Amino acid sequence: MTNAQLYLAVGFPITAVLTALVVSLAQISGIKEDIADLRTEMRDIRAELREIRSDIKLLTGNIYEMMK
Repeated sequence: MTNAQLYLAVGFPITAVLTALVVSLAQISGIKEDIADLRTEMRDIRAELREIRSDIKLLTGNIYEMMK
């Protein structure tokens, strides 16, 4: 086995594995960013729901007062 064959036999799989790891890390970091975006959206939705609930409580309270 020549040195070139040995370098190819060892170097090519190492390069392929390292490339796959880099791609996987890039995908994982993208997923983490998506999750962070979803969390902020969920916080916004929860805040809006709290506002809606308080508005509904205010309106139902006014209706009860009008019925008395």
